[in-house]
Amino acid sequence: MFDLREIGEDCVWPHYLEPKGYGDLEVEDFGSWWERNGEQLKHLPEKLVEQWIYRHWCASVASFIPIEELTCREEIWPSGDFVTKVGTVRGKEPLNPEHDFSVFSGQKTGEKLHTAKALDSGQWDFPLIVLETPGGFTDCMGDHIETEYFLVEGHKRRRYLNALLHRECSLADQSVYVLRAPSLL
Repeated sequence: MFDLREIGEDCVWPHYLEPKGYGDLEVEDFGSWWERNGEQLKHLPEKLVEQWIYRHWCASVASFIPIEELTCREEIWPSGDFVTKVGTVRGKEPLNPEHDFSVFSGQKTGEKLHTAKALDSGQWDFPLIVLETPGGFTDCMGDHIETEYFLVEGHKRRRYLNALLHRECSLADQSVYVLRAPSLL
């Protein structure tokens, strides 16, 4: 079981993986980045690498996960599992389905967010990414979170999905990448 209080916000990923220009207005495109780094990351699906490591780099709440040892499998989950079986960096943070629906659906802003558009079509454009946590984990507040998985990437999508479930919308099963990091078990 890992303890997020001990891990902190340290990025353990090799510096050579940082996208050129990250943090600037001109970031190298994924194709160029993948050409440089794909060989070192061939043990992971390219879509996962693009959505998580390349896109979020060390700003990811999960940049403490050693990527060299990761294994990954793709699964199909009932939509509700993303709310009931997955904890976040803040543990079992309370969700506000009414607020989230109004924000993501565009009721508040007049424009539906990309997250909502993708799920409204039936499937997300990228699978959510979770890390196996068979013994749970300790969140950043020190609480032991007894969930089977830790949410690596897809926090906004999880919030919108929860909002739709509270509105009793019929949702398709969703694809998820399940990571396993032996050193964190």
